[in-house]
Amino acid sequence: MESVAQALEGLREDERRLSAELTGVRRAIAALEKVMGIEPAAAAAETTAPLPSPAPPSPPPEPGPYAECDGVYNAAAEYLASVGGEPKTAREIAEALRAGGFPTRASDFTASVRTMLHRDLSARDYGICPTENGNRWFFRP
Repeated sequence: MESVAQALEGLREDERRLSAELTGVRRAIAALEKVMGIEPAAAAAETTAPLPSPAPPSPPPEPGPYAECDGVYNAAAEYLASVGGEPKTAREIAEALRAGGFPTRASDFTASVRTMLHRDLSARDYGICPTENGNRWFFRP
């Protein structure tokens, strides 16, 4: 929610800046019209359209199923349990966690998930087991 508030404040600041810039542009147009001998009222009516009213704020998105998970292992275990025992690759797991709202700042989240899952003893504590070739993982309660 904090990032949404920051984004909203940033947009409000942009609106203030753009409004001031638009006022300056309108003054410049009026000055040029005066120099050219154009009737300012007629030109202003043609070029100045009212600004649309801002759209009402959209409700915050619903948090995904992995947004509140306590760590990668818990989130991965929940995901793997939800797919009914079908083995998944690290990429599939990482994409599902991100799509489900799992918070991360990792630049390569797939590599982070892969590394965590290859820590065999830690992953097994959560019921996450590798396939024989070690390229996919599944949940075993």
